[in-house]
Amino acid sequence: MMISVSKAFYLSVFCLFSLALMKGQNKVPFGVVKAEEGYAMVRVHKEDYRKIIDKIRMKTGDVFVYVKPAPGETEWIWIKYPEKDDTEKPFVRYDSITKEGMVNKNRVVFVDQLPHFTPSKSKNGKSLIFTDDTNPKIPGNQRTKVIIDVYPSYAKLKKQEKDANGNIIKIDKVKSWGVGTELPEDLTEIKSIRVQQPGRGSVFVRDAIKNMFMPTMDFSNIGVTAIDNDHIFLYMINGSGANRYTTIWTIKQGKVESQIIFKNPE
Repeated sequence: MMISVSKAFYLSVFCLFSLALMKGQNKVPFGVVKAEEGYAMVRVHKEDYRKIIDKIRMKTGDVFVYVKPAPGETEWIWIKYPEKDDTEKPFVRYDSITKEGMVNKNRVVFVDQLPHFTPSKSKNGKSLIFTDDTNPKIPGNQRTKVIIDVYPSYAKLKKQEKDANGNIIKIDKVKSWGVGTELPEDLTEIKSIRVQQPGRGSVFVRDAIKNMFMPTMDFSNIGVTAIDNDHIFLYMINGSGANRYTTIWTIKQGKVESQIIFKNPE
């Protein structure tokens, strides 16, 4: 069962975005484990950050949210990451980041500093296409692609749930993103995300894109990067103003594995 992200987390992420943009370092606060050994250990603390109470192993490709440099440390950074269920699931969406700790910065990298896929748009302007052009020796028709289809939404025809302030919080019993008290006339949503890879590929499961409204069409707010063919990351900053939200999907071996999503008002 999903738990709403706290107001404190909204503020911390907002501050993080401001700091990152000020320094001109990274567009989004997502990091990913990238280690030759295939894992990184997260030192989990309680109250005093120097008192280690546990160590969590994160695998190569696991995504986290960067918070800040670890206090008093030069080789460690402070991160937040979702608490994973012991039961394996085909896909999981995280909108609550409850775990935190320190990880060695030499075992991780910012997602938007990985090699980028080349962006383009379809002829009708309704699809965003990202192509892996990092190896020019691979023929164009054999290169990995991630395609995001954006179309007008018919959410107005569906059942809405609102909170005490009149904000739309659910549509068809699923949490909604990118909308406020009313659904605009020009409402759009992600209709599908497709992965094309030689020998494999997939269409994102519905749960990975459901109720994601007002997706960006601006390439400065979206990107696809990769560690290798087995670990691809798609991130987006969608909506605007009080309804802005940020998300990242992890694509493993051609299929969407997980998503982190949270609201971060401008």
